[in-house]
Amino acid sequence: MQNERQDLDKRLQNAVFGMPLLRPDEQHRCLGTFYERIELRISFAEALRYDCVSILQELWKVNTNYQLLINGQLDMDIMGQYIQSANQYGVMFAIKTSQYYLTGSNNAAVILCADHALDRAVVDVLERYPKLK
Repeated sequence: MQNERQDLDKRLQNAVFGMPLLRPDEQHRCLGTFYERIELRISFAEALRYDCVSILQELWKVNTNYQLLINGQLDMDIMGQYIQSANQYGVMFAIKTSQYYLTGSNNAAVILCADHALDRAVVDVLERYPKLK
């Protein structure tokens, strides 16, 4: 009887508040994914200043199993370039619009990720591709 009550309480809490997240702070910083799954991260400042689409296209030529996560607060013109390119290469993408995804200059605007851990030492686009500067 006690277990049934606990199960019911847990189901009610999940229905009202949603399923609890594993490492929610990390998922909020990484547009809903985990840091170890990130192949490449582009901040708002980098997305507004540099054209990173060609870098993503080079990565997609090697592997189209990635997913592109785009912060919904990114400028529509820039977002459109990423979406058009993802469609061209057949890469799945998602536009993330949660209130928890921050929009500061150093926060993630675009993330290229996998569905499994990659454990890349460097994921920031300017650190990995300094020729952009």
